[in-house]
Amino acid sequence: MLRKHLRKLKYLIIRLLRIKDKSHGIARGFTFGFLMNFVPTFGFGPFLSTIGPKLVRGNTVAGFIGGMLFLWAFPFMFYLNIVVGESFMPIDIGEKIEEVIIETDEVEAEEVVEVGLKIGKAFIIGMIINIISFGIITYIMIYFIVKNSRKELLKFVHKKWRMKRHP
Repeated sequence: MLRKHLRKLKYLIIRLLRIKDKSHGIARGFTFGFLMNFVPTFGFGPFLSTIGPKLVRGNTVAGFIGGMLFLWAFPFMFYLNIVVGESFMPIDIGEKIEEVIIETDEVEAEEVVEVGLKIGKAFIIGMIINIISFGIITYIMIYFIVKNSRKELLKFVHKKWRMKRHP
């Protein structure tokens, strides 16, 4: 099972490095696809990571690869959105949830909605901050990797990273 996922990873990396486009377009597309994992897309993530790079004049194949490489990390990114948002907009989520769960007879619907809105605001603030910071970092990394060492990495992944065939 692990071998199967490593083969898919190798295939996606080779596919990314073989794209015949400028480094700028590949980096834009990959970054856009990667950033779709910070947004709750309700199953439309791969579709949006393919269509979205057209909006920023990026490569659509690189966008799809960026979205698919990190699709498994969506729960971690979702949690990171809440943690970062909560650090910038401090709310005591645990205390509010305890109030709603334990004291259900005294809690009104308005308080439940208020807690939900506070958590939602923290999520959106965290999502915006994460998209900006991870977007800049990812773009710079992919741009310089593709621009400066595409051939060496492709040679390494293709020749040196040997994988046995999946039965």
